Amino acid sequence: MSTKNQTHLYKDLACPFCSLHCDDLEVRNSAGKLIVEKNACSIATSQYEKPGILSTPMIFGEKTTLDKALAKAASILKNSNQPLFTGSASDVNGCRSLMALADKSGAIVDHLHGDSMVSNLRILQNKGWITTTLTEIKNRADLLIFIGTDASSRYPRFFERLVWDQPSLAGLKKNKRHITYIGDDLDIEQGKNPNGNKPTLIKPNRESINETLSILRALLKGTKIEENLIDSQTLTRLRKLVDLIRAANYGVLIWDPAEFSSTDGELSVQIISDLLRELNQKQRFAGLSLGGSDGGTTFNSVCTWQSGFPLRVNFSEKRPVHDMFAYSTKNLLNRAHVDSLLWLNNFDTSLSVPRTKIPRIMISRATRKISENIDVYIPIATPGLEHKGNLMRMDGVLSLPLRKLRESEHLSAAHILDKLRELA
Repeated sequence: MSTKNQTHLYKDLACPFCSLHCDDLEVRNSAGKLIVEKNACSIATSQYEKPGILSTPMIFGEKTTLDKALAKAASILKNSNQPLFTGSASDVNGCRSLMALADKSGAIVDHLHGDSMVSNLRILQNKGWITTTLTEIKNRADLLIFIGTDASSRYPRFFERLVWDQPSLAGLKKNKRHITYIGDDLDIEQGKNPNGNKPTLIKPNRESINETLSILRALLKGTKIEENLIDSQTLTRLRKLVDLIRAANYGVLIWDPAEFSSTDGELSVQIISDLLRELNQKQRFAGLSLGGSDGGTTFNSVCTWQSGFPLRVNFSEKRPVHDMFAYSTKNLLNRAHVDSLLWLNNFDTSLSVPRTKIPRIMISRATRKISENIDVYIPIATPGLEHKGNLMRMDGVLSLPLRKLRESEHLSAAHILDKLRELA
């Protein structure tokens, strides 16, 4: 533990700021200021090195005490017929406390990335799928096919940590991995192997990804493709990809539902899932869905542990009721089906509370940017910086411990939510 005049170097830290949760960071606390000294990406550097802010609870933009802010928030929830809890960006304990408060208040719970997460959950519930872990990719994958995503734009250390890192438990060499991208406007620079060999790029626009995947499925089945269905260059590259797929010992299809078209993203995930099922009839192939940052994977896991359902659960009927579409934040606000909103955000202060005329409670990482229209604002400490915690990694198989690096005047999300539950 550091005092104001001490300096301490922390090693082998798990980073809370994207769902890779890289666990090799070195961060120095110099008199309360955090400096990332090793193994940082641009996201980690910007988030760790934000100056610690001593923010004050507010009611309608006016400074107040924590007790008064909690009392006001409790009053809003008590007088609400149907609260909505969203954002839900926190660590395991914060999410558990949010679920407990939702149970007591009869609230509906959603996550700020709920729309993209539902694209996966719908297919998983209806048909199941075949997925892998980050460790298996690092140790075994010799063919990686990125569909609609380059991974590195949202997860800057993906290739460093999982693809070009050595050694592999299976003895896989760097230059034996093949990288293919299917999509437009992708940054493929990190897909170059250490020898400088470029990845394969198949370049449909975002609206044509599903069509391209369907043609790939047909080619894998040996179906003859008419030349007028697709341009000749793309068809040639798809045929070469078929050869790579057939030669792969362990192939992986990688996608990010947040980067698919909002109109047919679920269809994209369904086609990928069907393709994986077909490939596994003759060889070993698996999928990996990117996503789950801002505590998304963590919240979905906790929601399932606590209620028996994934995200978008309603507790107003004295039992958990699940509906992926009826209980989306957007639908509930557009249709005026809720009369209060609680926003929880432990991580990225650039994310804003949804605009609405109903009373809003903002429980957030300390920030100076507070709208006067927020009924109640309560600042909280950040897990992995100002208190210990745990976060689920994007593949959902591992919980990473977060360490406390500096002191803070603010309490954790779990502490605030538990206090609020006592009052509500």
